[in-house]
Amino acid sequence: MNIIVAEHSGFCFGVKKAVSIASETKAGHGRIFTYGPIIHNNIVVKELEQKGINVLPNIDELNEGDTVIIRSHGVSKKIIDMLNEKKVNIVDATCPYVDHIHKKVEEYFNNGYQIIIIGDKDHPEVQGINGWCDNSAIIISNLECVKDLKTYNKVCIVSQTTVNTAKWREIVSSLIGISKELVILNTICAAADQRQKSAAEIAQKCDAMIVLGGLNSSNTKKLAEICRQFCPKTFYIERINQLDTNNLKNINTLGITAGASTPDWIIKEAFEKMSEMIETGEEKVQGETEVKENNKSEDKDIGEDKDIENEEKTDQGSIMSEYEKTFKRLSEGDIIKGKVIYVTDDEVTVDIGYKADGIIPKSELNIDEETSPKDILKSGDELDVYILKINDGEGNVLLSKRRVDAVKNMDYIGECFKGKVPVEGEIIQTVKGGVIAKVKGNSVFIPASQLDVKYVKDLSIFVGKTERLLIMTFEPAKNRIVASRRAIVEDELNKKRSAFLESIKPGDILKGRVDRLADFGAFIDLGCIDGLAHISELSWTRVKSPSDVVKVGDIVEVYVLSVDKEKERISLSLKRTLPQPWDIVKEKVHVGDVIEGKVVRIVPFGAFVEIQDGVDGLVHISQICDRRINRVEDVLKVNDIVKVKVMDINLESRKISLSIKEASEEENKGEQDEEAKTQNPEPAQIQTEKPEKDNLTIGEIVQNNANK
Repeated sequence: MNIIVAEHSGFCFGVKKAVSIASETKAGHGRIFTYGPIIHNNIVVKELEQKGINVLPNIDELNEGDTVIIRSHGVSKKIIDMLNEKKVNIVDATCPYVDHIHKKVEEYFNNGYQIIIIGDKDHPEVQGINGWCDNSAIIISNLECVKDLKTYNKVCIVSQTTVNTAKWREIVSSLIGISKELVILNTICAAADQRQKSAAEIAQKCDAMIVLGGLNSSNTKKLAEICRQFCPKTFYIERINQLDTNNLKNINTLGITAGASTPDWIIKEAFEKMSEMIETGEEKVQGETEVKENNKSEDKDIGEDKDIENEEKTDQGSIMSEYEKTFKRLSEGDIIKGKVIYVTDDEVTVDIGYKADGIIPKSELNIDEETSPKDILKSGDELDVYILKINDGEGNVLLSKRRVDAVKNMDYIGECFKGKVPVEGEIIQTVKGGVIAKVKGNSVFIPASQLDVKYVKDLSIFVGKTERLLIMTFEPAKNRIVASRRAIVEDELNKKRSAFLESIKPGDILKGRVDRLADFGAFIDLGCIDGLAHISELSWTRVKSPSDVVKVGDIVEVYVLSVDKEKERISLSLKRTLPQPWDIVKEKVHVGDVIEGKVVRIVPFGAFVEIQDGVDGLVHISQICDRRINRVEDVLKVNDIVKVKVMDINLESRKISLSIKEASEEENKGEQDEEAKTQNPEPAQIQTEKPEKDNLTIGEIVQNNANK
């Protein structure tokens, strides 16, 4: 008969920790209890009872000073509060993974999320989780429970740690539409998942399976269910002495697995019993016996070539030797999973399922000198490690996380390359033709042409920045990885540009930055797209060059003239955001006014004089001076400042008639009037006082004059 022991079986990290805490708890001034069975295994519970550690019958029976050990499945927040009120000593043996679920559930519940737990509503772990969201969670055990659910604004989904992965995926997929804001936290314990996969793997190879564990253990029940799917002859027992060995007759290959709450010694006991049965001949077996693990085998010949005397000397020690072969076999260069046991400032101790623990020195953690291992890892964390040495000289296995990260990160970059998924990289230096970025610890080259959509003269402006990049070339064998920032920027700009073009319309007023100038106008950067302000739309006055009005870098307001979404073109106007010159004329200039202006253009029939920015008036040749002239140029030239009289204003046709001659005549007339006033002053006016009364006599008048 061949015996195969599942690679992943027996105590998981959380259970091992809980039992260890319970066993090491010392009584103080009171009694010691566990809140509920410490784990779902009656044998372990009875062992603790023999040490005086009993299951708490009722909280009301506690006295001040008693000690209560919280079971590995955890409890609700309300229970913790009640124990604190009793003033007892609380020792928390909650599985770290379950404790993590408690914290997440409380966090999302406090943020307004409806909590959904996938699991068994009667299981103490699920009851404990529900207690961290005020017992308001919806508990789903199968697809039938999903049918009548309503929709919610925000939903957070978690799972019991021992839920079958296939079942989890099936239920979660049916809940996708339950909320627009859906948070899915896969909280299935890796140990439970490993045990289920390992059990399924060996069950397909065996004629019979033995599943060891407490009959009230959820994870062990699931192992038995999985094994029966592939191997109908599956026996679910707590200990090997409960098995009738007659049921194993004519079995060629026997598999042994155990739940996460099953002590290693129970697995060992079962293995020894089966091996002893084979060796003592209880089972008539032809051929050879093997102990297999991880598809590897160690053959033990019982054929005629072996000395019979040596066979009879097979004792407990040789059986133990065979059992030890079921431990994980390690080779330098392997990458395996481990759980953190202890962390110091210098190293990390890791349980790797081997007879010796693994050690990760700080130098192999992929952290800088100022960071402590305690800052990134804690007891219970699971991580992949690379085996440097099987024996570091002190009996420990020397491990590296840094080497695993390098391998994983290269795989990650490769997957991102295949899926065209952006990665983040810090640009650390400039080199010839581009820059170097670090992506997950790997060097990536970015050509200068792939840094931005526009030409970048000084590449050093990117050094020190973390940018999103798209991997363009991935050749790990040549250690060659090329990325593009430009591809990301272009994609983002295209999305913004499309949205922007949909949002604007003619008549909108926008702000932009003058990006570049051309002979025919100015290009204005509107954030995600450039618009063109033609030279004729830069000013109400005539402009020879756009640089006469704006310069590169100016922030300006512009008026949207038109939008062509298909060609992605926007026509802009700068002058239409400014006051209309003719509006100023309407308010400030009137017929008969004499004002100053500048000659801006000379034509055969007269001269155009600018009286306001953007407003010209015509001085006909006949209105230039008081004598007849043949050529305007004989009297005026461009840029002359002249006084003109407004003769006529036609706002509809936007025409103004001006006269230099009339303005000159008015000026001369004014001067003549002033001169006349100087030469012929007006006679002094004699003022006489008004008599005090109208009816005076001649005598009174004479007397008044004499008095004066």
